[in-house]
Amino acid sequence: MSQSPPDLKLPQRMIRGHHKNFIAAPSYESSTSVFGHASPKPQYLESDLGTTALYDVPPPSGQSKRHVLIIHGLNTPAIGMLPLAKELQALDPDAYVVLFDLWGHGFSSTPLVAHTPQIFHFQIFQVLGFLQWTRAHIIGYSFGASTAVRFALHNPWAVLSVALLAPAGLCDKELWGEKMQELLENSEGGDAQAIDAVLDWLEGGPLIVPTDWRERVEAGEVVAEVLREWELQHHSGYPHSVLSMFREGGVTGCVEDFRKFAQLPVKKIGIVAELDAVCSKAQLTDVGFTDVEVVEKANHGFVRGTTTSEIARIVYRFWTQ
Repeated sequence: MSQSPPDLKLPQRMIRGHHKNFIAAPSYESSTSVFGHASPKPQYLESDLGTTALYDVPPPSGQSKRHVLIIHGLNTPAIGMLPLAKELQALDPDAYVVLFDLWGHGFSSTPLVAHTPQIFHFQIFQVLGFLQWTRAHIIGYSFGASTAVRFALHNPWAVLSVALLAPAGLCDKELWGEKMQELLENSEGGDAQAIDAVLDWLEGGPLIVPTDWRERVEAGEVVAEVLREWELQHHSGYPHSVLSMFREGGVTGCVEDFRKFAQLPVKKIGIVAELDAVCSKAQLTDVGFTDVEVVEKANHGFVRGTTTSEIARIVYRFWTQ
């Protein structure tokens, strides 16, 4: 005799067809005219959800003694975290660092499904499986930190430690303003306006690319504004992924997940920027974090620029203490 409620109806498959289940990402060659070959060429992992681009940064010593997975934030792709990877390896030459582009960013495609945390957890598992890593030290930045919290909460066996850099997930929707909240809550139509509002909020206004960006890129600097402009021009799925990540991915509303994660016997640290409105030390301590470092006079973009080396020192000390 059936035990199912008579009115239960499971949703139909979210993905249909073989060639129409994702928006393809741009090719690596489309970026070389802007960025040259400063970033490593990605490897590609295929799945029903689409293509994930993975970046391998082998240990300078040749000895892979510490496996590190870095999860980037919303808006800027994985290569935006490359300076941090290099700073970490300067301190720990045995660190094997791997980065990957979240869905809809860089050279990863945009799946035509809601961008809930689970599809990003799938990416993490696929990357770990490809590398044949059973466990790793995970570093998550902003949206990537929120993703890392939920992943570790449900899969603590897969993490050796978790470092959260300026984590999203705890911020109040009031930060977005009333108009943007309305646009995000209205999922029926109006997506173009919602996308514009989200991108403007992420940029703090219209996107302005510095006039000296080319010289800075040639010098090895990551200029986030150029990366975002390139994504807007070349990745047709990017704006849609960003919007869905804001709506369903865990940018906010994760207080209880953070609270549960804080109680797990997993080695963890929070690193926040003094001038960041997205996450503060008080927010992390309020949910039970006991190890929180503050980078003074820094804002949310502190993973790039002059504070990158300070973050690397904090993470390395956390690993080795």
